[in-house]
Amino acid sequence: MVGAKEKRAMEGINTHMKLVADCTTQLAKVYQLYVGGDPERYQQEAMRMREMEREADEVRRQVELTIYSGAFMPIYREDYLSLTELIDEVADGCLSAVNLLSLTRVRIPKAAVDRIAALIEKTIQCVDALRQCVSICLKDRRKAAEMAARVEELEESIDQDEFDLRSALYRMPIEGYDKLLLNDVVERIGSISDTAEDVSDRIVIMVSKRG
Repeated sequence: MVGAKEKRAMEGINTHMKLVADCTTQLAKVYQLYVGGDPERYQQEAMRMREMEREADEVRRQVELTIYSGAFMPIYREDYLSLTELIDEVADGCLSAVNLLSLTRVRIPKAAVDRIAALIEKTIQCVDALRQCVSICLKDRRKAAEMAARVEELEESIDQDEFDLRSALYRMPIEGYDKLLLNDVVERIGSISDTAEDVSDRIVIMVSKRG
């Protein structure tokens, strides 16, 4: 049976997850403006990304306060706190990639533009699968496990795409320092799905504990 505090906490977690998922779509928008040569709009949308990450942070804090106030049985409480913190790290990863672009102004080679965009698009799919997993984790154990498996499947695919792209970058005729920066950009994008998989793994454990 789910009490009022538990219901409020889960509503907050789902709101938080939706805001975090929105950060991945915002990453795609910011990236397209960056490679499209529109610095003014890029800066506007990069600022919007920072605002979205702060908004997600605020919702996370409210969820944590609800949990600390007595939502969920003590044996499960730490699981939900850890879940919330992990979800927030997904948004942190999106902001980290945008901040790196803003600070370095690294040039994206034409041969890499679409491949990075595809990596971001697949990351959006991965985080959306996580959003669905989070939304049903207390309602449908079997469906939650299926969505967690989908997250894992997408993360593995992204890992391979990331490896292939980083290998290709090292073969491109660009300056060594730019190669390092581009490698870092791709790695930060790849880390988003890594964190998403960590969240889905946590959900599988939580659901199993509840029997």
